[in-house]
Amino acid sequence: NDLEPLSVPNSLRNDVRTHDGIKWSRGTLTYLNGEQIEGIFIGQTIDIPRVGQYEIYVAYGFQAQSKTIDLIRNAMWGAGLLLIIILMMMATFVLRSIIRRVRAAAEIAEKLTSGELQQRMEEKGEDELARLGTAFNEMASTLASQITRLENLSKVQQRFVSDVSHELRTPLTTIRMAADVIHNARAEFDPNVARSAELLLSQIDRFEALLADLLEVSRFDANVASVTMKEVDVSEIVRKVSDELANLAAEKGSPIRLQLPTEAITIDGDQPRLERILRNLITNAIDHAEQLPIDISVASNESDVSVSVRDYGVGLTEQQMSQVFDRFWRADPSRSRLRGGTGLGLAIAKDDAALHGGIIKVWGEIGKGSNFVLSIPRVHGAQLSSTPLSEIPN
Repeated sequence: NDLEPLSVPNSLRNDVRTHDGIKWSRGTLTYLNGEQIEGIFIGQTIDIPRVGQYEIYVAYGFQAQSKTIDLIRNAMWGAGLLLIIILMMMATFVLRSIIRRVRAAAEIAEKLTSGELQQRMEEKGEDELARLGTAFNEMASTLASQITRLENLSKVQQRFVSDVSHELRTPLTTIRMAADVIHNARAEFDPNVARSAELLLSQIDRFEALLADLLEVSRFDANVASVTMKEVDVSEIVRKVSDELANLAAEKGSPIRLQLPTEAITIDGDQPRLERILRNLITNAIDHAEQLPIDISVASNESDVSVSVRDYGVGLTEQQMSQVFDRFWRADPSRSRLRGGTGLGLAIAKDDAALHGGIIKVWGEIGKGSNFVLSIPRVHGAQLSSTPLSEIPN
């Protein structure tokens, strides 16, 4: 094809006119048909005798080279895109493999937490995840072994407590009968012997209370504790238990002050167990009230009922609040107790509350006393949805 004369760059033409020798320059070759391609222009001035000087230019297009470069560029783009796709597929495969194994580890950990101690991770390969699986399985085996050992020990302890409690009932009954005979005849004895008879009977009473608590604990441990539900008035139960303990509180110098609603508050409850809960809470307050009043309040809403027992005595620390419902735990083992309790009262109260679908919350502060709040649903079997009274006092 013929080129447009103006395709030759002006800069090259000026260079050829002003300098000797061959000159060149890159540019765009424009053909008469309008086609344009990149190329190179070469120019030189020649002197023709009797004619004069002429500028000669040769244009060489890069059409073939451009096609080759385009082919190479397209091939590189295609290869690069293919490589990226392959790398993404490999990365996705590796990530899915890692995520799948990590997810499997999480699922197995959740099953172990729920008590399925036989669950283990699959061990294959020699990478870090494989070593993690091996370590995880070893840990799970150790935990399962320890938990099984503790469960067996707990069962042995529970069986021991149950067996001992039952075996002691018969000799204790005999001792009780003999102590009653001695106590009834104490007027005929020397004053020191008569006093010993009174102490003997009081200690037998305490032993019977401890034995009864141990038997109740063994029922809870064996999951055979049951409730007999009927409609009861919580305010009446609070008033009844408070009246029973009024003399005991007065002896300690801690009068019981009731804050009860005027209307009846009825719930589905096991009255003996509810009375035992309140008796344990109030007795605990009497033991620690330090000759200060004890406030008992009752509040309710449409679904739940709360009873609070507040004393203003020695109080509790944060650590003591977390231990107060443990069996045989006492805030101060050296402290002289009013009634010589068994150390099981609050633990049994918590279990009795759980049988009603309820909870007992506690607040305490050293020097400011403590507050125990029993909250239970009004309908047996319903979920506890609220606590009408807060354990944190105003």
